[in-house]
Amino acid sequence: MSGLILDSLEIRQFRAFRHLSIAKLGRVNLIVGKNNVGKSCLLEALQLYANRGFPNLLWQILRSHDEDPVGRSSQPYPQDYEAALAALKYLFYGRKEIRADLDPISIGPISSLDKTLSLTIKFYTSNMDDERKKNLQLALFEDEHTDEYTLADLTPRFNIWQGEQVNVTYPLSPILPRLHRTAFGAVNSVFTEAGGLDKRKIGELWDKIALTDRETQVLAALRIIAPGIEGVSIVGEPNSPRERFTIVKVAGIDEPVPIRSLGGGMQRMLGIALALVNAENGILLIDEIENGLHYSIQTDLWRLIFQVSQRLNIQVFATSHSWDCIEAFQKAAQENE
Repeated sequence: MSGLILDSLEIRQFRAFRHLSIAKLGRVNLIVGKNNVGKSCLLEALQLYANRGFPNLLWQILRSHDEDPVGRSSQPYPQDYEAALAALKYLFYGRKEIRADLDPISIGPISSLDKTLSLTIKFYTSNMDDERKKNLQLALFEDEHTDEYTLADLTPRFNIWQGEQVNVTYPLSPILPRLHRTAFGAVNSVFTEAGGLDKRKIGELWDKIALTDRETQVLAALRIIAPGIEGVSIVGEPNSPRERFTIVKVAGIDEPVPIRSLGGGMQRMLGIALALVNAENGILLIDEIENGLHYSIQTDLWRLIFQVSQRLNIQVFATSHSWDCIEAFQKAAQENE
C-alpha cells in the first residue's frame, strides 16, 4: 500500500519487547490483547520512531510510568549520573544495569536498515585541548569487565542514529532544545493517551485547525454521539491562568454549553477527532480507543477514521481490549474495502 510510513514493524530491546516483528501493516491498524502484554508499549515505540528518539520524549515516557525517581521536569541530572542511569534502564528490555556493552533499542520496518532508528547510551571521557576547551571522546573498553574507568571518570550520553547515517549524541537531560527533530526527517505524530487529551493539548490542536475545513471533520465526529451539535469552539485566553475549555452549540438550546456537560464520551470523541485531523501525512496513535465510548457508536467512529486517514494520508495505530471495538473495526474495514 503506497503512502504508508511503516509497511512492517520490528522492535528490539525496547521496554517489554526483546524482539517484536509484525510482517504487514495497513493504513489503519488495531492492536488487541490482554492487559500487560505491551499494547501501550508498542505505541510508545512508534511515537519514539516518529520523533526520531528525541530525549525529551524518553524522559516523558519514564515519567508517565513513575520510573524516574528524581522526577525533574526542567533541570539536568547531577554530574554523577547515577540517578539518570537508574531511571533509564527501564527503557531497555530486561531493565538491566546500563553498561558499555548495552544492546541498542531499534525500531523500524523489517529488513530496512536505512529506515531503522537505533538508540543506546555510550560513555565518554573528557580532556582539555590547547585552547582549554573541553572535548569528549568515546571511552574505549578492552572488555565488559574492565576496571579502567569509574563512573566518576565518564560522561554517559544518548547516542541516536538512523541506518548508517551520522550519529547524534545528547546529554542525559530531561529538557533539551528541539534541534534534531528535522535532522533525521521526524514524522508528524499525535498521541492520544487512554485517559484522553488534557485541556491544554486540546486547545493547542484546535488552534491549528480553527476556521479551516478540518472543523467539519471534528463536528462530524461529535455528531456521532450528539446529532444536534451545530458548532464547536474553545474559549479563554491562551496565556490566561485559567484553562481554556470547549463549548458547543446544540440545536434547541439558546446558549452554548460546555462540552463536558454532555458527558465524558463527548470529551473523548473531541480529543480523538482533533488528533486525527492534526496528523496529516503522519502517524496517529490512540491508546484504548474505546474508553468512554458506547459500543453502539464505535462503528461510525471507525468509518470516520478510515475516511479521514485516507484523505489526509495518515497511518493510524490504535489499541483495544474490547470485543465490541474489534467487531466495529472489522465492520468498518470491510465496508472500506
